[in-house]
Amino acid sequence: MIEHGILDELRSIVGIGGVRTGEALSLIHPGSDERNLHAGVLVTPGTTEEVAAVLRLCNERGIAVVPHGGRTGLVGGGVSSSGQIVLSLGAMNRILSLSADGAIATVEGGVTLQSLQEAAARVNLSTGIDIASRGSASIAGMISTNAGGMEAFRYGVMRHRVLGLEVALPDGRIMSDMAQVTKSNEGYDLKQLFIGAEGTLGIVTRAVIRLAPADPFTATALVACPAATDAIALFRLLHGSLDLLRAEFMARNYFALASANLGPAALAAFTEAPCYLIVETGAADQRSARSALEDALARAIEQGLVVDAILAQSEKERSEIWNIREDSSVVDRVHPHGHWFDISVPLQALETWLAQFNEGIAAFGPDVRGFVFGHLGDGNLHVGVAGLKVNKDAAKAIVYANLRELGGSFSAEHGVGLDKRQELDAFADPVKLELMHSIKNLLDPNGIMNPGKLLSRKGATPIPGAH
Repeated sequence: MIEHGILDELRSIVGIGGVRTGEALSLIHPGSDERNLHAGVLVTPGTTEEVAAVLRLCNERGIAVVPHGGRTGLVGGGVSSSGQIVLSLGAMNRILSLSADGAIATVEGGVTLQSLQEAAARVNLSTGIDIASRGSASIAGMISTNAGGMEAFRYGVMRHRVLGLEVALPDGRIMSDMAQVTKSNEGYDLKQLFIGAEGTLGIVTRAVIRLAPADPFTATALVACPAATDAIALFRLLHGSLDLLRAEFMARNYFALASANLGPAALAAFTEAPCYLIVETGAADQRSARSALEDALARAIEQGLVVDAILAQSEKERSEIWNIREDSSVVDRVHPHGHWFDISVPLQALETWLAQFNEGIAAFGPDVRGFVFGHLGDGNLHVGVAGLKVNKDAAKAIVYANLRELGGSFSAEHGVGLDKRQELDAFADPVKLELMHSIKNLLDPNGIMNPGKLLSRKGATPIPGAH
């Protein structure tokens, strides 16, 4: 437990309303993991200086700090426990500036992706990145996990959207590298250390984000393909001939379950195939967008790349198609207690990986199901293994089989957090791991920043509340 004297010192920094415990904390939703608020203390600074002061105090007192953004993480990166404090950026949610001419925005870390998307749209720009949890995911959280999403094949992941960063360090210093330009060769690009560091090195308080042109009028289609190789060929065809905005992949088991439970009937009765794509393209006007996509899909059918396709004729139909992909929690509602994985597979190896995964699932027997969907353009797959007869280690064995040899990654866009440290130790190059520990010990020698996440406690001095 945090002593009352420490709580008083925290209140002197952030104000009485900036520290919540007990009943006041119980009113706050823990987010995607019920363990996120187990620390019992939530501190909400309002400025970078307050964040730095809180970290300085905690560093001096040996108190672990767990940073929180929108609490949408899926690998336990925000889990906290008694003796720690949770530091939320929820009050630092201002868009400080947005330049249409420069196509950049300067934001505080607690700004949600949706808020920035809406502000950018007002000047005909976009964030160049989109994820399903856009309404609650914070920019700092997305930076800290190097979030990817549906547009990564077009604009890259969060690392490619960041021009500048301001970071509060564990000892209370503030590193400000708020460049607003792409070319800035001024020595080591230290901001890159904090992108994807999952709050283990410091807390992102402000960022300069590169924006992209707004999407034009769009056309959306649900497409059935005879094989993953055909889906990839279709992706290449559309990417090369049209303005391809999104290409989302769904394997048969996932599509069958999602369409049957989310409807409407027309989608549930759609042609059975090994895999499906949701493709979205853009053009100067709606009629041109639909006509161009329809023509391209007709050519793809002639080439044998497509078995069948449904082209959305209204915004309602578009939303129904996208809901099948975005409401992936339908799997957990139908098959609770499943095991989930977030991997990347090179496109040239996708058919091979899918075949061995399906064989592995079949070997478990009819009571175990496998579900695969994700972002085709970059090979990012979300994989579920559901069934009472399979434990997490058995599921890992088939999901990770030959993954490294195929050139893939065990962690595509969700990060390592608490749940994937074993995988990091097993898959990562030993020298890379050694350097990561060295950087951690240099910047956070007392180990107060999000302890137990991403890296093990190797080489750090244990502190109360750190695990």
